[in-house]
Amino acid sequence: MSYRIYLQTPDGSTFERTETGSRSIAESSFRAFLGRDELKGKPVSVHLTHDRDTLAVHRFDAASRSPDNWRNKVEEIPWPEEEGKRGRPRELDGGARHQVYLDARSIARAKKLGKGNVSEGIRIALSRV
Repeated sequence: MSYRIYLQTPDGSTFERTETGSRSIAESSFRAFLGRDELKGKPVSVHLTHDRDTLAVHRFDAASRSPDNWRNKVEEIPWPEEEGKRGRPRELDGGARHQVYLDARSIARAKKLGKGNVSEGIRIALSRV
């Protein structure tokens, strides 16, 4: 299990990357990036990922109440709860695999609802409609 925290420019170049297996180190590194006042207003983003899943993307040029602004919202990050759980997901009666394309905020909300499982989060959200 690996967390990656890195800065990225609009052209996709990455720099100042941190990689760790520890959630606490990942959180503290993400908070440290968020506190970098010299980046405020610049077209740079900081990405927090766990394995291949994006947990949060903060844009330094985003408005304070924007979904792309994670300052003062780190406690809302949908951290993975079940370390080590890998492999094929359980099958559902009448279920079928579908690919969906979601923005970072929707992914974060679905993960939070599904306790780390995006598909479960989507099912929970749909059951509330």
